[in-house]
Amino acid sequence: MSELPDFLKRGEPARLFPVLADTNREQRIASIFLALLPQIPSMAAAILDTVGIRVGKRTKISTFTEVTFREDKNGNDRPDGLLVVSTGKSSWSALIEAKIGKADLAVEQVEKYLELAKANQVDAVITISNQFVARADHSPVTVPKVLLRKTSLFHWSWTWIAT
Repeated sequence: MSELPDFLKRGEPARLFPVLADTNREQRIASIFLALLPQIPSMAAAILDTVGIRVGKRTKISTFTEVTFREDKNGNDRPDGLLVVSTGKSSWSALIEAKIGKADLAVEQVEKYLELAKANQVDAVITISNQFVARADHSPVTVPKVLLRKTSLFHWSWTWIAT
């Protein structure tokens, strides 16, 4: 079992077979996707390369769902997951927010998660949806640049992940 990062209050390891209710479809698909990353290093390397993270033989990938944070002003912010990539000396982390079907990302929600990431020293927010962008560092939502000073924003489309 992966050890929780210091900034988390609570979190469950991502599972290939989630134990979430069928009504939590976004959280279920996020859990399945995140659970694959530590298990398939070549897939993780290809996907994480788009956000500038190199995956080597000693890289450890930890993924969590149902995460709550120590620093959470609202007290109820719940991204779909957390990705932590450790290479011994350094660690990089990203909040994951997934949308499925025809659901689009909401600007307010992405802004909230960028603020949550900054407060907890999480490096990035990664959104996943059916909205397509040309590159991972382009987002289908426009957020104020001030929110991107200490936290990066990336986007992957489900179609891109599937290919």
